[in-house]
Amino acid sequence: MSALIIPCYLKTQWDINCLDRLLDSVQKQSQRFENVYLIDDASPLKYKLKHDFVDFTALDENGGPARARNIGIEKAISTIGADCLLFTDHDCILDKDWNKQMTSFLMQSDFGAVGGMTYSWGNTLLDYYHDINGTLAGKWLLPDRKELWYMPSLNFGIKSFVVEQFGFDERFPTAAGEDVDLCLRMRSKYKIGFCPEAKLWHDYGYKNSISGFNKFMKLFKKYKSSSATVYEGHTVLMWDASESIYKGNINESNLQS
Repeated sequence: MSALIIPCYLKTQWDINCLDRLLDSVQKQSQRFENVYLIDDASPLKYKLKHDFVDFTALDENGGPARARNIGIEKAISTIGADCLLFTDHDCILDKDWNKQMTSFLMQSDFGAVGGMTYSWGNTLLDYYHDINGTLAGKWLLPDRKELWYMPSLNFGIKSFVVEQFGFDERFPTAAGEDVDLCLRMRSKYKIGFCPEAKLWHDYGYKNSISGFNKFMKLFKKYKSSSATVYEGHTVLMWDASESIYKGNINESNLQS
């Protein structure tokens, strides 16, 4: 039994369009979710959902995506007893078999969590850089590359009994670092597997390579700002770009949409 948890903080019409597009892809899943939890983190922009299958919660105060996910986790476990909790973001598009692949991997393996394969939705040079760099991809543990050191939460699944022991740290106020922190803590007891068949696409929102450059820089500055909080909880933090999951590391057959 799987539940999907989506934290969101919507500021523009583009954000709303992204959310509608994501929920369209949720509706087209070959294996349906038992429930879908959308946790609105006190968005400044008001909107009306077009999809009636969503369990919607609007928070009164903004507390960050870590807190929003924890609220979704509590609801999924307490209301439907979900075995597998899957996470994505409002600016993603799921492959039709994403839930099937993520859930099957968790249920048929000893891994406590799983990460899938993330691609850029756009076709600018900046999007291409993210695919090569593995900006929102997981990091492999060498040499076998069957286990992940960490996986960003936009393409992440975890067993319910594991997340009950290792929840998201709500000291992280923005969507940066909180997923790395959770993975590093849970890896003290459980392993994170990699499922390349579980594919999704992330929309960075670049109109073109020139106008999008400022947004591109702000993204990396945001990730950098979270480093102090991550380092505070983890005295040894190793980073090797060669371990990134990107298109050159996987079979060509996995690149087909």
